[in-house]
Amino acid sequence: MNNKKYLSTINVCIFLSLIYIIAILNITAPKDKTISEVENRTLAQKPVFSMERLLSGKYFRDFEDYFADHFFDRESLVKVSKKLVSFKGIKREDEAVLVGFEGQNAGGNEDTTDKAENAAEGNTKGNLLILNDTVMELYKFKEDKAKMYADMVNTVSGSMGDGVKVYSLLAPIQIEFLNNEKYKNLSDSQHDAIEFVNDNFSDSIAAVDAYTPIKEHIGEYVYYRTDHHWTALGAYYAYTGFAKQAGFEAVPLSDYKMGEATGFLGHLSTVNPTERVSNNPDTVAYYTPPVMTELKVFYYDKETGEKKSYTGKVINKTYVDLDQKYGVFLGGDFALGVINTNAKSDRKIMVIKDSYGNAFIPFLTPHYKEIYVVDPRHYKENIVDLAKNNDIGEVLFLNYVLTTNFDSFMNSVLNLIK
Repeated sequence: MNNKKYLSTINVCIFLSLIYIIAILNITAPKDKTISEVENRTLAQKPVFSMERLLSGKYFRDFEDYFADHFFDRESLVKVSKKLVSFKGIKREDEAVLVGFEGQNAGGNEDTTDKAENAAEGNTKGNLLILNDTVMELYKFKEDKAKMYADMVNTVSGSMGDGVKVYSLLAPIQIEFLNNEKYKNLSDSQHDAIEFVNDNFSDSIAAVDAYTPIKEHIGEYVYYRTDHHWTALGAYYAYTGFAKQAGFEAVPLSDYKMGEATGFLGHLSTVNPTERVSNNPDTVAYYTPPVMTELKVFYYDKETGEKKSYTGKVINKTYVDLDQKYGVFLGGDFALGVINTNAKSDRKIMVIKDSYGNAFIPFLTPHYKEIYVVDPRHYKENIVDLAKNNDIGEVLFLNYVLTTNFDSFMNSVLNLIK
């Protein structure tokens, strides 16, 4: 009996010791982590105390979420849990829905599962796929449009003359890299589409491979879940592909000062909002360049058409506290931006871009003395004159793959060389 009591006492001591150790580890564990890399989601942050939240019970509910998300060594525990689930053969059923061109769900009145199955059979009318907590655009290859895009780049290159080096970077979108073939096949191959465009370029065009470096890092946070853009990390990997083509060494990401804006719900989350998407906002990470930068933004007055300007910022932290947090990159879209840097370089480049270029351009600043940012959707002047008057030696077309289907974008570019 004495031995039994002795063993029981030891077991109780061990049990209590483990509880105390875990409690101490939880108290001392860092609480500043904002993103779960394993789950690819934003973690709950410490709730703000107020009597109203306390009395309603919301404070303790939010604190419970915060505690659970910041449990000691949580990332490792989640990995182990996923591994155990995979051994058991347990598979959570995907929640999938298609959103039509007019904002209506494809497939009539079927439930979510039926819509997904019909879509997988090719019976789709949609252009967005909501898969679990992620919203993705679909891509449809149109050969005539893709050829038109290549011809547009060729035409601009010919107008610029032999002294200007022209690059083209087409950014793939997220659905291209899905592991689930059933849903991936709702979208046409972007790899093949990009290759088709590149094959139709003249010999003077240098095609940039952004596809490969993004694919190599697709397990990382390279695309937002609630927005159609790539993240700054995705843009960085694309930049490494451009660096290889442009003949310079990519600056390590560790040389940039990183900041974060949490709670970002992008444009796609508002098209057909679901609770699972809305409850899992993105985090916008941004990287301040290791060189000094000055940005001057030009725009046209809506009433008079007069060209005006203001001083902007390459990394505009004003947007950290706003809803449109992607605006942290350059401050959003504008007609023309001129970036001057103190980089040890005499190179000058013009970037003709859609909004995918915004997160990419800060990574060019260590390599160029001047960067001219042109958005053909807003700019109204001749880009050939702009290049000649400022001794610009390089031009980069940087757009996401869906732009190859947009007649208006291509025509806007061609209007800038007339």
